[in-house]
Amino acid sequence: MKRIGPFVAGLLCGAILFGGVSAYAAGIIAEPSPHRVFVDGKEVHIEGYGIEGHNYFKLRDIGAQLGFNVYWDDETQTVQIESETPYTGEPPAAATAVVSTVDYSAAVDPSVFTAVYTREAYNAAYEVLAGIRAGDLSRTGTVHFSEYRDRQQYENLLAYRSNGVTLSVKDISSEEYEVFACPMDLSVADAMTEDFICEVRSLSDEKEQVRRLNDWICDHMTYDVKATASIEKVVTSSTPVPGNCVGYAIMMNYLCGRVSLPCIMVFGEGHCWNLIYADGAWGYTDVSLNAQVYGHRALMFSGIPAKQLSDPDGVRFLQELLIPDSTF
Repeated sequence: MKRIGPFVAGLLCGAILFGGVSAYAAGIIAEPSPHRVFVDGKEVHIEGYGIEGHNYFKLRDIGAQLGFNVYWDDETQTVQIESETPYTGEPPAAATAVVSTVDYSAAVDPSVFTAVYTREAYNAAYEVLAGIRAGDLSRTGTVHFSEYRDRQQYENLLAYRSNGVTLSVKDISSEEYEVFACPMDLSVADAMTEDFICEVRSLSDEKEQVRRLNDWICDHMTYDVKATASIEKVVTSSTPVPGNCVGYAIMMNYLCGRVSLPCIMVFGEGHCWNLIYADGAWGYTDVSLNAQVYGHRALMFSGIPAKQLSDPDGVRFLQELLIPDSTF
């Protein structure tokens, strides 16, 4: 381990801008520090100043000697320290976003597209999803909306699919928006469910996988219309966690993502449940309803939604986004 010493009590690292033998500012006298600096027992030269009994050294000089990077970030107007990166004094090269001109929508039933869910909107989101599947979270897509409410409706829809990475939308300019990947930190949940997920993955029948996920959620949650339950809370609790329909649907979305089953959260009449693609077909599964019924099988793989969908066009759009040519 690298260290600097010995110093006068209380080493403070700062950026000294003074020059010459000594400097005077705001009633404070700064003089070159006479103290020697050692790194791993070897003396090194680091220019320092003594101010009111304390030593001050440039962070850049210390970073260069100890092997961590220090640089000024113009965008955030902050000093950045990267403890695991060798010193260069410069910010890391920004990742270049990849924007595709491929028309992914050509393989989709034209009836899926609407005034809001356009071909351009499809291509933008599909490009980001393609990047996620390839392990490249830098891919982005661009979409235009003349009405801001349409942009908001589109972003809300994209949040209803998950599998560990949420798609989000940010403003670029007037009527122009960027779709990008927004990863979630699910490391704790992943670790806590690893053994169970390995067991589910070993099942060759995808519908049987969904049944096992459904039963696991029913065993680990208890329905409470007023309660909210996070993924981490459910997987770490030793007792069933109270949750409403949204919490159940979020858990199913998460677990389906762990076993690579396309899953969508759907809404209607104040209720939330899931649409899952298993064994070559989409089917509705309502885990919160199943949890309240003996046998946990009230609604599994149904072709009919539990309630009237609030955005049927959006649901079809998401189905085609996750599995092209799956709503014919």
